[in-house]
Amino acid sequence: MRTEPTILHASGGADFLAMLPTLAGCTVRESILIVPFAGTRTMGVMRIDLPSRGAPYDRLGSIALGSMSRLEGCDGVILAAYTDATFPVAFAQWERLIAALDERFESAGFTVKDAYCVAQDGWASWYEPSPPFDGHPRSEIDESPMAAHAAEVRGGAPLTAHTAAGSLPPADPETAGRLTAMVDGLISGHELDAFGRWQPANIPDAIAFIEELLERDADDTPLPMLARLALHSMRPDRRDEMVLQIAFGRAVGERARADSERRHEVQRTQHLSMDEIVAAETAQSDGRPDEQGELFLGESVREPHVVRVRRAIDILRRTIVHLDPDLRPDLLCMLAWLHWAVGASSAAGHHVESALRIDPEHTLAAGLLALIESGKVPEWVYAAHGSQRTQNRAQRRSGRRATKAAARMG
Repeated sequence: MRTEPTILHASGGADFLAMLPTLAGCTVRESILIVPFAGTRTMGVMRIDLPSRGAPYDRLGSIALGSMSRLEGCDGVILAAYTDATFPVAFAQWERLIAALDERFESAGFTVKDAYCVAQDGWASWYEPSPPFDGHPRSEIDESPMAAHAAEVRGGAPLTAHTAAGSLPPADPETAGRLTAMVDGLISGHELDAFGRWQPANIPDAIAFIEELLERDADDTPLPMLARLALHSMRPDRRDEMVLQIAFGRAVGERARADSERRHEVQRTQHLSMDEIVAAETAQSDGRPDEQGELFLGESVREPHVVRVRRAIDILRRTIVHLDPDLRPDLLCMLAWLHWAVGASSAAGHHVESALRIDPEHTLAAGLLALIESGKVPEWVYAAHGSQRTQNRAQRRSGRRATKAAARMG
């Protein structure tokens, strides 16, 4: 996550569209990008899939407007629809969507600064008085000086497609066979020793295990550790503890464990179901979830540790792709939640849907899908924007004071 914003000055539509993929952090297809502004400064980029033909626009508009309304200082937006259609088809097809979004934003007090159609063979603004029938040439975007400047800003690194985070890396068949066999062995209580012989399994505590795991890069993580990760994920309470610990640190994982053990003790002594216990606790707290519940549902402004989350995402992707499908759903839910925690809702939705294709009755996957489809974004995402703006204002004030002091001394 970049803490120092890079300022790219666009002088026209082609320049803005040339730098927009760098602002978004990816290339996009069949998407609408919504760029929030505070005055003349961008505040990030929101991507939403273009709706299917004939689908109503109300839900998309509500999600977009709701998200922009919660960004402190946001007073305007730019819209950009990206599609593989030819320009004349795309311009006509999505004009009603842009008009609907324009009306929603303007009615809510936002300024829609511009709205662009970017098709496979041309581009134009819907707000141009007389856009060319075939649009402006795409070469105006590709050859804009801002394209080269944006590439320089990101260090020449190529941009990945927006779908990349929702996919898994290629699998190695030999690794897949070995890892699946290890997990099956652990399920039955056995593991391979250094000489390849099956022995009674020694399963480390999940809390200490996660901290050790996060010290490794994905490609350097031994297969026995990946197998233990898969085994721990199959216990719902451990699975949920692990994602919170990954995102918010060991202390949060320990508190989640203590709450889990307390509830299991209540379940054992009072013969209540876990659902009944949680419902009773929620009623006693006037419907508000506890600390772990708030974190899991994104109702807290406490920001996750992004480095830990990114590392865990890489480890989970390597683990999942090398397991038989029936061993994947809980790990896919962990992967989905971690993507959602850093604002990658599209990738999260893809992984949850993959889990539900394997196990349509998976409770957590169904709950996560409902959360994502509602357009819910974690509170800490909005809080991060607010704190960044506060920090930027403080830095600018500090710079002005330094300039004035230097002038007085001179």
